[in-house]
Amino acid sequence: MFKTTMTGSYFRTPEIEELLRKTRTGEIDESHIDAINRGEEMAMNDQLHPDSLNFGLDWISNGEERKSGYTTYIPNRFSGFSSSRKVSPEFSPDFYHELAEANPAMSKVISEARAFDLAEIESPLVYTGEKLARSETENSVRNAKKKGASRIFIPAPSPGVITVFYPHGKAYHDHEEFLFSLSRELAKEYRAILSVEGADLQIDAPDLAMARSLGVDWARDFAKALPVHVQAINEAISGLPSDRIRVHYCYGNYPSAHLTDPDYSMVLPEILKLKAGTIVGEMANARHAGDPVIIRKYTKEHGWPKQMKIAAGVIDVKSPFVETPETVYLKLRNLADIDEIGPERVMGGTDCGFETFSGLGSVPRSIAVKKLKSLALGARLSQ
Repeated sequence: MFKTTMTGSYFRTPEIEELLRKTRTGEIDESHIDAINRGEEMAMNDQLHPDSLNFGLDWISNGEERKSGYTTYIPNRFSGFSSSRKVSPEFSPDFYHELAEANPAMSKVISEARAFDLAEIESPLVYTGEKLARSETENSVRNAKKKGASRIFIPAPSPGVITVFYPHGKAYHDHEEFLFSLSRELAKEYRAILSVEGADLQIDAPDLAMARSLGVDWARDFAKALPVHVQAINEAISGLPSDRIRVHYCYGNYPSAHLTDPDYSMVLPEILKLKAGTIVGEMANARHAGDPVIIRKYTKEHGWPKQMKIAAGVIDVKSPFVETPETVYLKLRNLADIDEIGPERVMGGTDCGFETFSGLGSVPRSIAVKKLKSLALGARLSQ
């Protein structure tokens, strides 16, 4: 039987959506703890008992219920951001063209809402959020225990993904200075999360693939930037327990042709250098369902890190098609049958979170729970 998990974000309750619209911090404070708890209870129930199934996922998320997005809460936990000025990152015309062509409705929402307008960096960033991180983690662990969950992870962004959404402006000389400064500061958030007994850490690192899809300008080629971004994560988690750390990479949680995605044969060798216990990757959708073929070819020559597990995306969060349990099982076997990996290192997961940013999911919750049900059932077909 394969273990199962999800990736980070889940649907926010209407109550939380309303609170998020009123806050300017990207994060609900604990004066609304009852609302947060109700949101986490909903997210955890759907993972532990999807579509009223009497069993569910093994390694659950807190759903990021108190946050408007996996990067949008960052100004609330750092000093150095402007309280009034905002700036948008520059993504390539190819990204916007792909999105408008394939999903004009989402493209319009992002454009009109100016979803990527975020606080401007006005001075070097200093992390001040240890208390918030620890409190969030302690509360989520309590909720998970009440629900009978065996394991819970708390998401936090990678140093590199912050450089995707927040231009460094004049606060840093160049991209590399910005990146490694963030690595040192985010290490404080990682340590705060892992200081709580019973909690694991997920580092959300779409920069390891999505940055190429978006056409982010780091003043260097993506292939040359990738190993530096892996190094930044490794430095941030140095000395921390690798078996309690998972790193998620993806190509962007938006439906489009994804013709600008980087070749997985370039990404794979670098992400296998991560000093984490688990990598969580996108492999369910039609653009990346063939990535296990590349893994098979690579591992025959180079092997697979003995300490590393893989939570493979076998559920596509961008499509309303509900995978059958048999489809889930077949995709898991594709990886488990690779001799250098084996079934003991394979878990089933989702390509991304279901609602990476508040209100910007690609499928409704009613479809998501059916997908999670198929994930739980398909993982058990191996018995």
